[in-house]
Amino acid sequence: MVLAPILGALAMLAGVLTTWVVNTRPASEQDPDARFWYVFTGACVAAPLVLGATVIDRGIGVATLATVAGTVLAANKYSSHILRRRVDAEHDSILAAEHSDLAARHETVLRAWSRYELDPEAAINHPSMNDVGNPPTAALVRALAAAEDLRHHRQELPSSRSGADYRQAVLELEAAFRHAELAGGRMPGDSIGIPNNALRRDVADTLRPW
Repeated sequence: MVLAPILGALAMLAGVLTTWVVNTRPASEQDPDARFWYVFTGACVAAPLVLGATVIDRGIGVATLATVAGTVLAANKYSSHILRRRVDAEHDSILAAEHSDLAARHETVLRAWSRYELDPEAAINHPSMNDVGNPPTAALVRALAAAEDLRHHRQELPSSRSGADYRQAVLELEAAFRHAELAGGRMPGDSIGIPNNALRRDVADTLRPW
């Protein structure tokens, strides 16, 4: 009689471990067949234990079967919750890192533009950079306003969509700054620290679905 409860406890343990492995391992292994084999292996371990408990004591066997089903459902709910929280945390970390990089590029443009205001020689040699009546400069001001608005919006409501909008706004700001410099008689080159080929690659990326 003592053996039946032991077999039942082992069956419950096998069910819980199988459920945990099924919900956590396949995602990391990226194997479409892993889930099936984990379930199959767990069933091969748990089924004989339940059957053995039933043979020894039918009442304990039925109770064991019901308990295994309940613990499997509870373990599935808990492990799914843990996995979902882990995925959300990784996603938020990626979004935060990308936003930090975009914010740094945003600040680089602001510092580069401020030189045309703070450096008398640059202001004299390129007066159009401070003339909002100049179309390229006006476009730069609009791009700056849009990027600033989205940066604050992204900080308040972080999401994939707002992150995509802010990324595009920063790319447009960089492009507008380069165009304003070129129109003002200065070759952009690497004036804001981003090579032209990298800018073209980023602009191309924004044209693909986010």
